[in-house]
Amino acid sequence: MTGLLWAELRRFGVRPAIRWIAAGMVLHVALAVVLTAFEADASTLAELLARGEVSFYAMTSVFLAFVAGVLLVTGEAASGGTRALLTVEPRRGRVYWGKVAAAGLAVLPGVAAAYALLALGMYGVHARAGVLGGPPAELALALTWSGVRVLALAACAAAAGAALGVLVRRWWVAVLPAAAWVLVEETVLSTMSLAPAWLVFANADGWIRGTGTVLSGDGLLAVPLEHSALLLLCGTTALTLLGWAVFRHRDVR
Repeated sequence: MTGLLWAELRRFGVRPAIRWIAAGMVLHVALAVVLTAFEADASTLAELLARGEVSFYAMTSVFLAFVAGVLLVTGEAASGGTRALLTVEPRRGRVYWGKVAAAGLAVLPGVAAAYALLALGMYGVHARAGVLGGPPAELALALTWSGVRVLALAACAAAAGAALGVLVRRWWVAVLPAAAWVLVEETVLSTMSLAPAWLVFANADGWIRGTGTVLSGDGLLAVPLEHSALLLLCGTTALTLLGWAVFRHRDVR
């Protein structure tokens, strides 16, 4: 299993598309930090954390991790690499879980670099402007724990992307509907009463922040961190198990 995992990680690392995705993660947060620097006096860092703006920027890296997980599987399926691998290792369960584990691990360096740049940049910009809005040690700790949760979420997103890639076989069949869902959720479904408590993007945002709120008829309701963690973990588990069941019985071309 370890040999398969390292082989998948090496294949993952040499793909040009993956390098572009990693570069996209870093460039996106770098642009966010630069734009924030021009209006650092508008909001304190504490306010940005509370409003979820920092978590919103981090969510782009998580989505790109999902895309990377999809590409890990669909790229090999299109080139015939999966079928060739099965001739060497016929046990499909080992091959499948090796791909899922490799996807979850391989995205961590890029996501970690992007979040480190985001957190250090945001903290530095607001510290220089004197508008942290809270005790420096507490804000630094909040950013650190948020980063840990970003890494955990990115690993789950990449694993789910790999499983979805197994199910649909074409990268665009997985990525384009997922992007459309995020837009629909943000613009339409998030305004429905109590709906955000069960939406993927809303719970992912709440998980990164550590807290979340949803609209109801009586105002704002808190979404417990445990609720978001359990919903996201159950969704990832269900998708990966479904991918495993399909991969075991599907004809691999």
